[in-house]
Amino acid sequence: MLTPETAVQSTSNPSFPLVFLEPIADVHHQWVALALHLSPSDGNNTSLLNQLFSEYELEAALGALRCVLPVLDPTRFEAEFEAPLAPTQLVLRVPIEHCANGAHADALTRLHDQGFCILAQGLPRGNTLLGGDIAAVAIDYSTNTFAQAKSWLGRAGIGWHLAEDVNDQNSFDICQQTGFRWFSGEYPLHASTQASRRDPTSRMRLLRLLDMVACDVDSHEIESQMKHDPTLTYQLFKLVSSAAFGFNSTITNYTQALNLIGRRQLQRWLQLLLYARHASDKSNNPLLPRAAARAGLMEALCQKLGCDRDEQDRAFIVGMFSLLSVLLSMPMLEIIGPLKLPPDVLGALTERRGRLGSLLRLVERAEYGETPLRHADLAGCGLTAQAYCHALVHAYRWASHVSAEAQA
Repeated sequence: MLTPETAVQSTSNPSFPLVFLEPIADVHHQWVALALHLSPSDGNNTSLLNQLFSEYELEAALGALRCVLPVLDPTRFEAEFEAPLAPTQLVLRVPIEHCANGAHADALTRLHDQGFCILAQGLPRGNTLLGGDIAAVAIDYSTNTFAQAKSWLGRAGIGWHLAEDVNDQNSFDICQQTGFRWFSGEYPLHASTQASRRDPTSRMRLLRLLDMVACDVDSHEIESQMKHDPTLTYQLFKLVSSAAFGFNSTITNYTQALNLIGRRQLQRWLQLLLYARHASDKSNNPLLPRAAARAGLMEALCQKLGCDRDEQDRAFIVGMFSLLSVLLSMPMLEIIGPLKLPPDVLGALTERRGRLGSLLRLVERAEYGETPLRHADLAGCGLTAQAYCHALVHAYRWASHVSAEAQA
């Protein structure tokens, strides 16, 4: 097993920047893109962008999502970018001063003609409109610029303009009313709990089922619990009938369905269902893909540290359960106290104790929020920036799939 010291010494590269993937969602909380952020940035990241796509397989994290790339110099990007991704899947975030600067006009036009989407970072001076090569603007909600956005968007016409640093539900509502259609920020972590109040018994039943699965109780007891929830039964049969399981025969009973899915897969499916939207909701639960990303990243980081399969599974549970207090508007200990969780999982969720607790703090900082991740945080957990980047791509590949499935 790798120790923290050997993990750092074996692959350390202090010059490798930290990579962040920030989800961007639409008005229904469906993920539409991942915004790539790099820290530190040297002013021209094109060679690093090429490396992320070629060596770290960044495209695997996207699935059908678009990727918002930081492009500080459109001319150099045009000459040096080599990633084998379709231009239509990429959104180039370009500083507003370059979008309004004639020196870059030809490069932006050529990039636009190739199929790249151009996103201007900020509003132009004097509120002048931008040229046809610019598809939309990105505005930081926390800045003074946002006050000018409503009048400018009204004159610019309908678009999918991006509101960033949207950190609560009220801010989300204001941005939507202003005319923005893409959103990023921490607002999912402060989402309305209306859905959880509407049907708390359903989620408590899921928690009981998870406890039963973790305790390896007899399948007949699990069947009995599931039979109380017709929606849960329907979703189980729908899952095992999907192409992912490759099962061509008719599903005739609970035992057959449970045996087909397996205990480990059943546990993860139930964990995701905790965050699923209520049947009457028009929008997805914004916490669902966030929890999936945390769970996937916890598991992947644990694997990078050489932990065994059991600890990787416990890391996944920590990540998935870490947002339950937000979902249910209850103290974490009150939610998970009745469950027979392993001590390291309980300590990580309630006090951020132990290796899993340290990894959870790291994962929370990796969400590009108010307290960003640092190289020192990785080193403290025995990880390098490169190992973290590989784990991040793995986690968001899973989370992007979960987000797409939630819409289906």
